[in-house]
Amino acid sequence: MVIIAYALNAVAAVVDKVLLSKSIGNPAVYAFYIAFLSMLGWVLAPFGVRVPTASEFALNMGAGIVFTFALLFLFKGLKKGESSRITPFVGALSPVFVWLFSYFLLPERLGVQEISALVFLVVGSLVLVKRVDNLRASGGGGFCAACVSAVLFGLSYTLTKYNFNHQPFVSAFVWMRLGAFLGGVLLLLNARNRKDILHPSHSATKNTGWFFFGQAAGACSFVLVNYAISLANVSLVNALQGVQYVFLLVMVWFLSWIHPRLMHERMHGKALAQKIIAIGIIGAGFALLL
Repeated sequence: MVIIAYALNAVAAVVDKVLLSKSIGNPAVYAFYIAFLSMLGWVLAPFGVRVPTASEFALNMGAGIVFTFALLFLFKGLKKGESSRITPFVGALSPVFVWLFSYFLLPERLGVQEISALVFLVVGSLVLVKRVDNLRASGGGGFCAACVSAVLFGLSYTLTKYNFNHQPFVSAFVWMRLGAFLGGVLLLLNARNRKDILHPSHSATKNTGWFFFGQAAGACSFVLVNYAISLANVSLVNALQGVQYVFLLVMVWFLSWIHPRLMHERMHGKALAQKIIAIGIIGAGFALLL
């Protein structure tokens, strides 16, 4: 189930990169659309939603809002950098922050093997950041935004697990979708975001079909991952993203080969070797968790 979820997420990541590079100039627009679509989660309301307590409501809203801003910074990173670097970087660092936040918020502790795995994830992330050729670093600002995204995803995943531990799955999931929507509303407070969201460009509107395709894949992945989080250790579920990076690297390599102007990714020589080595190190970290 988790492997299927992350394969779908790899598809969504490729679509996100293409749209952010070619059609959508402001990442906040993309984050808002996704936050708006998150309200579709309320179709599950008849299957078990209940009125939460004040503290439960606050935590549900917090998890959703933080998730929206994690997406915002992820998209900022994807717009500036390569998807085959930024996405694994965020995914490798997120479990580290999940572990840090879980230590204080959840009754979950990791042993020596799990901590060793986190070290591999960090090392793999650092390999992705390092420049290996004479070209301008693909992620300067992109990696800064990606790091913020990793912190926010770590907090969001931890709050999500906490909510699932104390509330029924459907109820917590539905209320957190409202929180994600509120996060999107907060983006409207910025004048530039408000203008770009309420008056989208022609290039953005003509690619609506690709947007919904990517979001359909991402939504299916999101539901499956959240259900897995409700059943298992959140750090382990989050860490299984290693499978996603294998799918992602293959997809990006294939698209860069048949349509180099579409992806603008360096998938040859030292750059490709660096990505393979980094994903191999990250994969070794995941293997320690299985």
